[in-house]
Amino acid sequence: MRNKTRKTKETAASPVMIDKETLTRLAYELYVRRGGEHGHALEDWLMAERLLVARQNRSMPESLASGASRRLEDKFRLA
Repeated sequence: MRNKTRKTKETAASPVMIDKETLTRLAYELYVRRGGEHGHALEDWLMAERLLVARQNRSMPESLASGASRRLEDKFRLA
């Protein structure tokens, strides 16, 4: 594993960088919360990306953070 960060989404303001290890751990946590049901690895990975991007967007000015990201963050209540 050469690069520990992964560029997942770019906005007009700046690219969002997510640590791959953090992303992997969160995707696994989502898998465990579902009861370990197999067959949803991609879904867990993409949801983890969305949650981490939403977490980073919280530090952005309110006008730049998307409403969808805030709702997603509320749904999973991650700190």
